[in-house]
Amino acid sequence: MILTIAGRELRGGLVTPLVWVLLGGSQVVLAWVFLKVVDDFSGLGADERVASLSIELALNLFGFAAVIAMLAAPLIAMRMLSAEFRDGSFDLIGAAPVHLYTVVLGKFIGTAALLTPLCLLPALNLTLLAGSAHLDLGLCAAATLGLWLAALMFGAIGLYTASLSDQPGAAVLAAFGLLLLFSIIGRAQGLDLPGLSLFGWLAWNEHLFWFLLGAVRVSDLAYFLLFTGFFLALTHRRLANRRLA
Repeated sequence: MILTIAGRELRGGLVTPLVWVLLGGSQVVLAWVFLKVVDDFSGLGADERVASLSIELALNLFGFAAVIAMLAAPLIAMRMLSAEFRDGSFDLIGAAPVHLYTVVLGKFIGTAALLTPLCLLPALNLTLLAGSAHLDLGLCAAATLGLWLAALMFGAIGLYTASLSDQPGAAVLAAFGLLLLFSIIGRAQGLDLPGLSLFGWLAWNEHLFWFLLGAVRVSDLAYFLLFTGFFLALTHRRLANRRLA
């Protein structure tokens, strides 16, 4: 049943222009970043290069892709719940004899499937350098994994905010606000006040940074998996309350 719901969401997403517009726009931005990084790197002498081409591409290309995924995830997730609340179609699912965790996981897998092509775009851009430049494939794989895990977390947050309102616009704004908080909360660590190391740990970009350097740490894996599961659990609780109301 989980895969049935996921397939339904995937098919529904692919027949709407939103996903294709996001993919097309993302590729235009990432192609520009890719060409800019390669051009700047080529213009530097060997003694002027601070980092390798692989690291420069990972930090810039995958970093921009993470920001794009942060903006795209709420837009994709809003139609999974908010739009169905508004149209009344979720009442059919809510009345069906299925567990709510099945619904949540199905919609999350559908969201992940729609976000995955966006996460693969940076790696596809790097294939243009095959045979003409030496790239650290391990670093690129780690960066792709980190980007995908971050996108899953963004999708879970988008689903949670989509479960809060039957107004898709309000759900998207709430998701953007929450994601922005997780993006800038690490800056509180710069205040040099005791006990603020927690804020640095809460920032998703601090954990993604290590993936972009090629380091796959258990703590960073645990961070993304923990918060993805946390927001999916909140979504389940919200839908359970809605079913009882």
